[in-house]
Amino acid sequence: MPTPSNPVPIERLTANAKAIAETEMATVLANTTASKVLYERAVRSMPGGVASSFQLGDPYPIYLSRGVGANVWDVDGTEYVDFHNGFGSIAVGHAHPAVADAVCTAARSGMH
Repeated sequence: MPTPSNPVPIERLTANAKAIAETEMATVLANTTASKVLYERAVRSMPGGVASSFQLGDPYPIYLSRGVGANVWDVDGTEYVDFHNGFGSIAVGHAHPAVADAVCTAARSGMH
């Protein structure tokens, strides 16, 4: 059992982290094929295939298709809890009815 005076060797920790990363990367690649297709298209017209370097990811960005409340879905249909939330700009969640109504009202009036 590791203790402060007998820690786990760094080589073992590094090997374990590498094994976990390889397993998780295989899962990401298998579950995000539609994002990969969109990335291959987007990278031809935008640097990195995204509008902001914050959106860059390894091996490619995960492209979202919709959001409701605190949840978002990627183009492969996987649901996520959105902890980023547009740097707080959408603190009421995605597609909040009051916000959507206000946007529609403003759009109909020709104002932005």
